[in-house]
Amino acid sequence: MYPILVADDEAELRKHIVSILRERGYQVDEAADGLEAAQMLAQKPYPLVLCDVKMPRMTGPEFLKHVLENEYSTSVALITAHGNIRDAIHAIREGAFDYIEKPVNEDLLLQLVEKAERAYNMIQKITYSAPMLTPGDGSECVGKSRSMKRVFSLVERLTRVNTSVLIRGENGTGKELVAKAIHYNCPRKDAPFVAVNCAAIPENLIESELFGHEKGAFTGADQRKIGKFQYAAKGTLFLDEIGDTSPATQVKLLRVLQEHAFTPVGSNREIKSDVRIIAATNQDLEKLIKEGKFREDLYYRLNVMPIFLPPLRERKEDIPELVHHFVDKFNQEHGSRILGITPEALLNLEGFHWPGNIRELENAIEHAFVVEASDQITFFSLPEYIRKVTRKFTPLPQSPAPAASVAGGLNFESMDWEKGKEAFEREFIIQALRTNHGRINLTAEQANIPKNTLLRKIKKYNINPKEFGGTVESTELM
Repeated sequence: MYPILVADDEAELRKHIVSILRERGYQVDEAADGLEAAQMLAQKPYPLVLCDVKMPRMTGPEFLKHVLENEYSTSVALITAHGNIRDAIHAIREGAFDYIEKPVNEDLLLQLVEKAERAYNMIQKITYSAPMLTPGDGSECVGKSRSMKRVFSLVERLTRVNTSVLIRGENGTGKELVAKAIHYNCPRKDAPFVAVNCAAIPENLIESELFGHEKGAFTGADQRKIGKFQYAAKGTLFLDEIGDTSPATQVKLLRVLQEHAFTPVGSNREIKSDVRIIAATNQDLEKLIKEGKFREDLYYRLNVMPIFLPPLRERKEDIPELVHHFVDKFNQEHGSRILGITPEALLNLEGFHWPGNIRELENAIEHAFVVEASDQITFFSLPEYIRKVTRKFTPLPQSPAPAASVAGGLNFESMDWEKGKEAFEREFIIQALRTNHGRINLTAEQANIPKNTLLRKIKKYNINPKEFGGTVESTELM
């Protein structure tokens, strides 16, 4: 449940706000002034704090300053009387989420809280997919690797300023999601977030796409078009794959960054631009600069605050929590009841090199959901290309082990090849049958064993599929 803290020295108003929010299902706590709110925040994370501007011991702006100085990942919304609106607006520039006037209107209050909750939920979602801000004090975030913590800290700071940002990282590391997170947690959050994939637009159309054009500006321009810069007014323009733009386009982008103005194709009128630029690339821009393919002056304009997203292979300690998140996600999407992942399957995921990064991991978990018949993701439900690369799982048999093995795994005491091969073969089949609830056809398919071979081995090792849930029909052919 989304927890909220309401801080106001006016008990009647405080109780009124608390009552409205609790009726809507929110978990709400109260504080009588700013100092008490600060003490409560130190003990418990609150994604949103609603606090009055004028309070004894610690005012609303002083509480906001306290939150920012201590780097709490908490949104602060101010409750203000009409005469204090200027203070509230100033506080928003300093980092407050929003404000609401007294007397508090129930509809406006709920709109503010729902907007803050949407931003919070987006952070929750993005955290599992890519580096992002975290709820509470950051200790519960997914991404406990040292490199991720550095990214978290930087992204949080970028929500408080209006500078250009350059996000660097391989494909699949979540560059667009990070850009969205910065936008939806900064003062521009109520304005549009517009994403443009520069690599996907033909060179002869990109100027029109970015800056718009007038009717008749070129062949086929049968009507006036608004460009992305104008559409993103007062918001954020995300320029993905900026390294793929041509030198001509780079010149035009540089002009917008320098002069905060642009001219649509075929027009004589100049349009002012109030847009925050967040660019991203997976290319080595420094190398492109040396090769004369990327302008150095544009690079320095964009690279004011760079973010480097680590590839998944460099943050493998985060894989278990990422997997847990994707399991929860696909349980909801597919109506499944997968409880988790077996140690063997997780070991294989941690051993894979993940060239497609988090996007590829998410696809692998969704693949497992489609083919898995048990309540656990197993080695056999992982995509075949991952199984072929890793092959690190250790089957854990439940049936009596042969002479060459002991309970809990293989133990080749005699170092006899034939006995060792048979021991592995038997345990492999037992694990495959257990995973597929003793169903012969599904086991043969998932374990990549010809059905006749599987039946022959079951008979050879005296394995009973019924012990794993198999039906009489599934064993009749033996």
